[in-house]
Amino acid sequence: MPTPDYLPPRGSTAVFSGPWLRYEPAPGVHRYHQGYVATVAGWWNGAYELTLDAEAVTALADTLDAMADYVGGDWRTVEFDGHTLTVARPLSLGGGVHRVRPVEGRYRIGWGLPWLPVDLRRCDRVFGKP
Repeated sequence: MPTPDYLPPRGSTAVFSGPWLRYEPAPGVHRYHQGYVATVAGWWNGAYELTLDAEAVTALADTLDAMADYVGGDWRTVEFDGHTLTVARPLSLGGGVHRVRPVEGRYRIGWGLPWLPVDLRRCDRVFGKP
């Protein structure tokens, strides 16, 4: 697992991605299929909590199969209907259904997953705005 490219503090904006979106086109070269412009909202159990705009959340929803494979068989679902992000968390992360509605146009995510700040030049596509 690669280390973060940098460690942005709370309130700062950076590009984030997850290990389920990482690939190696050549040995030792790590790239990400997608990155998301996010603002650091805080931390939960040592993992980043981020806020994203609707564009980034829509793109994130398109990666759910890869995210589910990464988390494992107990992952249930994440859906985005254009307004509400519904997260049915896996039992390994406490279970339950969580609905995220925008606050000032931004959605808070994290879910205890290992989001990493990455250099946007290492992403094939970047979604969202600060």
